[in-house]
Amino acid sequence: MKKFVVLMVFTKDYKKVLLVKRNKKPYAGCWNGIGGKVEEGESILDTAKRECLEETGIVLENPKHLFTLSYPEENPKNPGTVLNVVYDFTDEKEVKENYEGTYEWKDVEFVMDSESREIAGYSNLCQFVKEIFDLENIKKFYEE
Repeated sequence: MKKFVVLMVFTKDYKKVLLVKRNKKPYAGCWNGIGGKVEEGESILDTAKRECLEETGIVLENPKHLFTLSYPEENPKNPGTVLNVVYDFTDEKEVKENYEGTYEWKDVEFVMDSESREIAGYSNLCQFVKEIFDLENIKKFYEE
């Protein structure tokens, strides 16, 4: 089983999200959240903190685990993969391009375009933002 974390880092005013335009597969050339592989014995939140620091230099203050997606073994694209979605809020800081790709603080509305082919994951980032904002009472997308 392969375990991964994808991290959605927002500005404290909720208007922007930090994305990386990936240099490598999967989703090379597409915008995605920050993330990486969970190492042996490492918690989901520790992975998120480590990956964010390694890739962006940003120290997370209070990351939260939103949910876990488990792909079945028979899934042809992601067999046996577990994806943990984590989020946090921070001050907007400049992040330099590195081996992972080019980083940019994008307006949240950019991610909300579920039809965009520029965004990785078949519009899953849009869904993540909706869930996070609903949970944090930032914006309600679902009826109570």
